[in-house]
Amino acid sequence: MTARRTTIWQLKLTEVVDPDTTGATRVSINTPRGSATYHTVPLVDPGTGNRRDARPRWIAGTFPLFPVVRLADGAPWAEANVWLIDMMESKSSPNMLTFASVADDLATFRRYLDDENIDWLVFPANKRHRPTYRFSAATKLAVQAGELSASVAKRRMGTVVRFYRWLMTEAGLKPANAPWVESDRFIEYKDQNGFGSVVEVKTTDLSINIRRADDPWDDRIQDGGRLRPLPSSEQSVLLESLATLGNTEMTLVHLFALLTGARTQTVLTVRAKHVVRKPGEFHGDDIRLACGPGTGIDTKGGVKGVLHLPRVFYERLYIYVHSDRARKRRQLADGGDHPDQPLFLSHRGAPLYEGRESRGPVSTGPQVRRHVKTGQAVRQFIKDELLPMMRVQLGNPRYEFSFHDLRATFGLNTIDAMTANETRYTRALDQLRQLMWHARLSTTEGYLSYRENRKLFDAVQDGWGAHLSSLITCALDAAVTT
Repeated sequence: MTARRTTIWQLKLTEVVDPDTTGATRVSINTPRGSATYHTVPLVDPGTGNRRDARPRWIAGTFPLFPVVRLADGAPWAEANVWLIDMMESKSSPNMLTFASVADDLATFRRYLDDENIDWLVFPANKRHRPTYRFSAATKLAVQAGELSASVAKRRMGTVVRFYRWLMTEAGLKPANAPWVESDRFIEYKDQNGFGSVVEVKTTDLSINIRRADDPWDDRIQDGGRLRPLPSSEQSVLLESLATLGNTEMTLVHLFALLTGARTQTVLTVRAKHVVRKPGEFHGDDIRLACGPGTGIDTKGGVKGVLHLPRVFYERLYIYVHSDRARKRRQLADGGDHPDQPLFLSHRGAPLYEGRESRGPVSTGPQVRRHVKTGQAVRQFIKDELLPMMRVQLGNPRYEFSFHDLRATFGLNTIDAMTANETRYTRALDQLRQLMWHARLSTTEGYLSYRENRKLFDAVQDGWGAHLSSLITCALDAAVTT
C-alpha cells in the first residue's frame, strides 16, 4: 500500500474526558503497544449547540465526507489531518471538494517522501537535500516531461508550502534550516471597473514558474480554465445530437449553459421552486434568476449574480418542472416531492450536484451519499453518448469538448449578437462582464480580443489560401509544360 486519500462519511469532532463525565462514550483501540481505552464526548454540546472549547458557535463540529490522508500502513497522517481540520474550522461553510484536493496533494507529497526514503521533518544544511526542495525539483521535472500540468504542479507545491508554514506557526515545528527562501513580489491587476492596482504577495524559491508565451491565435479563452468556444457548425451538431439522443434532462442542462453561460454547479443546483411561476407573470423576453448565497443556487466563490433566461427557454423549464417525468424523480428523492428539490435529478431521484447548503450531515434516507456529487453524470453522458455521436457527424474521431466550453460559447455568441447590433466596444465590454459575472475586466477583454483575433486570423488564412492556390496552379502548369 501507499499513502493515499480516503473519505469518512461523517467526522464528528470529540474531546477526551474523564470516564465519569456525563454523556461520555468509551472507546477502545488496539495499538502496537497493546490495547488502549479512553472516553470522549462530542466537541459540540448536542443540548446547547455550544462548543466545549468556548470557540464561536458558527464553527462546525461535524464534517461530512471528510478527506483523510493515510500513510502507507493505513494509519492517518496526524499532522496533515489536524491541519485539514484547522482550516475547515476557519470556514463558516467549508467546501469539502476543495479540501479533498488539498488532501490529494498531501498524499502525493507523502508518496514521494516514502518512495525516496526522505524524512519530512529533517532539513539538512544542503538545501538540495531538504524535503521541500527535493519535491519541488521532482515536480518541475514532471512538468517538463509532460507528465504533469503546470497548474497542478503550482497547486501541489503551494499546498506543501502552506502545510509547512502552518507547522511552523501553529504546531511548533522548528526546522534546523529554512524550508525555503521567501521574498516579496508586487502584482499588477485591474479591478472590475478597469482601474489598475498593485498588491504585495509573498513568494518562495519553491514556486513553480512555468512561463508560457501568449498565443494570439489560440483557440481557447482563459475563464476559470482554458475554454474553447464552439463554432456555429459544432453548436448545430451538438443540438442535433442532443435531440437525437432524447435525454430530456441532459438536453435542458446543456441548453441552460449554452443560453446563460452558467457554470456546472450553478445549472445543476437550480431548484424546482425557481421555475414554478407561470411565464405570463413575467414581462419582456428576459427572465432573471438570482443566484448565490441565500437563493439555493450555487455559484463559484459564493458570489451573487443574476442569470438571464430567454423566455422561450423558461417556458420549457416551466413545462418540465410540472411534468410527470420530473415529478416522479422528485418523489424518489430524499425528502420527497417539494419545491426545494433540484430541478434536475437522476432517474433514481439523486441530485446531479450537491450545493453547499446540502452538504450537511450524511443522509439517512433512501439516497445515502457515498461521494460528493459534482456533475459526474453530465460528464459521463458527454463521454459515453454525446461525443461518440458528434464525432460521427463531424467526421472527426478525435473530436473533444467539455461542458464548461459552453460557457465560452455563450460569451462568443453574445459578442456576435452585440456586434450585429453595432454595440459600442465599452458598452459591449460592460454588458458581457455583467452577464458572465467576471470579477476582473481582463477576463472579459479576453473574449473580445479572441473574436477580433479570430477574424484577423481567418482573413489572413483566406488571403494566404488564395495566394497559395495560385502558386500551386503555376507549379502544376510548369510541371505539365515541362
